[in-house]
Amino acid sequence: MTTIRTGTDLAAVEDVVAGITAHGERYLTRVFTERERADCGDDPERLAARFAGKEAVVKLLRPAPDDAVLPTEVAVVLDTAGAPVVELSGRAAELAAALGCGPVAVSLSHERGLAVATAVALAER
Repeated sequence: MTTIRTGTDLAAVEDVVAGITAHGERYLTRVFTERERADCGDDPERLAARFAGKEAVVKLLRPAPDDAVLPTEVAVVLDTAGAPVVELSGRAAELAAALGCGPVAVSLSHERGLAVATAVALAER
């Protein structure tokens, strides 16, 4: 049976700014992949959208409470046309495979200090 899985998240740009201010490079490397940072140029609005995208994907995967997915295991990067795409690794990729998930589509937006993302995938199990 095929099911549609979705996840949505909202992130405040000020929270990303606070993380960068308080922890600098340590925060950036713990939460974002090098590719995400390069795509965003470390712009807090764009990073907040990526963060919301990561959280939306994790909500779509629905891991058990004790089943951790690291932030860098879900990457929201730009394809050659400049559209956001999701790349999974580690535990996130294992969960997606167990669900029989096809590619995860993601939509991002940011405005007035907020960033929102929605992730959608078809699952075969």
